[in-house]
Amino acid sequence: MNALTEPEAGPGSNPTIFTNARILSQDHFSEPVDIIVEAGRVKATVPAGEGNTVASSGLSSPDVVNLGGRFLMPGFTESHCHPISYGINRLRLDLRPSAVGSIADIQAAVRDRLDSEGSGDWVVGTGFDETYLSDGRMPTRDDLDQVAPNIPVALVRTCGHMKVVNSAALAASGIEETVADPAGGKFVRDATGRLTGLVQENAGGMLAIPEADDAMREEGFALAQQDFHSWGITTVNDCIAEPENMLLYQRLHSDGKLQVRVRPWLYAISLSGHTGVLDELIAAGISSGLGDDMLRVQGVKFQLDGSLGGRTAAMYDPFTGTDDCGILTHPTRTLVSAFRNAARSGLRMAIHAIGDAAIGQALEALEATGELPWIVSHRNRIEHCSLPTSDQLDTMAEWNLIASSSIGFIYNLGDSYPDAIGEERMARLLPHRDLAERGIVAPGNSDLPVTHGNPWHGIYGAVTRTTRSGRVLDTVQNVSLAHALKMYMADAAYANWEEDRAGVIAPGVFADFQVYDKDPFTLAPESWLELSPTDVFVAGDRVLG
Repeated sequence: MNALTEPEAGPGSNPTIFTNARILSQDHFSEPVDIIVEAGRVKATVPAGEGNTVASSGLSSPDVVNLGGRFLMPGFTESHCHPISYGINRLRLDLRPSAVGSIADIQAAVRDRLDSEGSGDWVVGTGFDETYLSDGRMPTRDDLDQVAPNIPVALVRTCGHMKVVNSAALAASGIEETVADPAGGKFVRDATGRLTGLVQENAGGMLAIPEADDAMREEGFALAQQDFHSWGITTVNDCIAEPENMLLYQRLHSDGKLQVRVRPWLYAISLSGHTGVLDELIAAGISSGLGDDMLRVQGVKFQLDGSLGGRTAAMYDPFTGTDDCGILTHPTRTLVSAFRNAARSGLRMAIHAIGDAAIGQALEALEATGELPWIVSHRNRIEHCSLPTSDQLDTMAEWNLIASSSIGFIYNLGDSYPDAIGEERMARLLPHRDLAERGIVAPGNSDLPVTHGNPWHGIYGAVTRTTRSGRVLDTVQNVSLAHALKMYMADAAYANWEEDRAGVIAPGVFADFQVYDKDPFTLAPESWLELSPTDVFVAGDRVLG
């Protein structure tokens, strides 16, 4: 069987009737209805209690799920994340703000891992954010050397765009004090010229951190699927879908173990240790849309700059208090050629561009391809799109570009932004009201594992513009709860070219549901952060509850 063919006993095998469900209708929930599901899709919705829905449905011996008047919404679509990387992180040292609050905590976590596992090849930790460390600074090589003088240690910052390593890790990677910065990357040095251990962007690809093996990927992804379900997520976009990711997805799909819909964006140009496969895809004749309802190729992913909190995003004006404008990872001429080849081969583009200079480079390169008619008609995307200028937004609207917005950054990373970019730029950070006014479709995302994967964190940030510490970043770009929910449902479906089959509750769409025992429209925004579904269904089959 072709690995991209849906298994015979795949999701939605049994017809089902969901009774007494209040379904989301823009800014409110309906009176109770019954939802008839066949072959994994909604066949019809009818008012609850009008006749015998089971008898009149035309289905033979359907399953019946009585929701008892609870609140049903389409499953969330995560428009930009890294599912397998997240799963691998679940098996590594947890350094997120919820786990560590100081450099001493990080040192203790490394020491504990060494004590529990003994001397091994490497210790890898993920998720630290110096913004939330009581020390008010990055950990350094020397901090790690104190607890691990002989074992290589690498700590990955929450943004994923930089790492802190110890002396043993530098030595194991063959990196000496005289190392030159690679194109699109940087080895940070102190005032004396000595390496601090902070490695940024493409320089990270020079580190010899061991790759996860197939067993670790599969074990981690199983944990990731459980977490997606707990957050009400039924579709995920993998935005660094390397070959080993695709092999795992196809194998799990063939074995009937894929329980979220996966929408891969294959990595286009090799960078920071990630393998680019654009030329191979073109040679093989692979274009956007290949696959089926569970696993369907979206296109190719490009990365143009870094992160705001890590101060590697490419900016027109320097980061506050510095003369540093961040890092562009590729020369424009390289992008023009790659974008042109992708367009001519029918591969949609998802272009990571956070800072305004990176967004500007993306637009310049897209225009220079000579393929604007195709670009305008194929829903290409600017990923994260954190600090666009007004003129850039106008161009994006004209070219029908999608702003795949990492609105989850507001709550989870927002406390680092005022110091990095200053108050004057805050009113155009992840500007959802400006996007909406121009008609730019802007699905929300978390960039998991960069931030927490629960979409309610992004929804809370979109509505309140409030950070983890309670700081309100601005009162300009707020949107309503209904709008924020749409970002993770109908807008995300449109961005995946699936508005005819996802993101709403209507005949013909996937029976991907999440069910709540509380109406979020009646709750205080702070309560959304703790919301979780009681039940989740993919193609009508229960995966949670």
